[in-house]
Amino acid sequence: MIKKILWASMLLTMLNACDGIFQAKAPEFTQLLVFPKKNPVAGFSLSKHDGERFDTKNFTGHWNLIFIGYTHCPDVCPMTLTDITNIYKNIDPELQKHFQIIFLSVDPKRDTLPHLADYIEHFHDDFVAITGDKNEIDKIVSVLGGIYHINDEDEKYYTVDHTAKIFIVSPTGERYGIITSEAMHNKDKSNLVKDLNRLAQTGI
Repeated sequence: MIKKILWASMLLTMLNACDGIFQAKAPEFTQLLVFPKKNPVAGFSLSKHDGERFDTKNFTGHWNLIFIGYTHCPDVCPMTLTDITNIYKNIDPELQKHFQIIFLSVDPKRDTLPHLADYIEHFHDDFVAITGDKNEIDKIVSVLGGIYHINDEDEKYYTVDHTAKIFIVSPTGERYGIITSEAMHNKDKSNLVKDLNRLAQTGI
């Protein structure tokens, strides 16, 4: 009986020690919200602004930051992309290569690939803009957990309501989390940059 108690005690100690190890390895973020369930972001086929195909394989090897929007957006999109540009420039230069910044246009009618190329180059040469058939756009937006609605598309000038969050897709193509709205609205984004530097060094 005493031996059983001792073995149970030793086992509990070992489990607690292992738990401590795993907890120590888990990154702690203050500006990112990490999803408990990492669903795959797959089953879609879009085009990059340079005309090449973009699908789930393009996520491989990068931490992917995806912003949903459209080029004719008067305020939120240019402001957010400007913020992302400044954040990206402040990431450790050695760690920038671990990130892929993606602008997903949900307005393919106006956002042709040449137009997307001109638009995204205003922000950073490293950034990628993607779009495609509405059905394919809907697939990736749904998997990410975003929403959008095109208002009065028959009119010459129309707006698009869309999610303003920045989604994070892991290097293995899974929906990892989001950058919180508070982090993006905060004028001081130094803590967000620290989180992203830490994320870049996170193993999957």
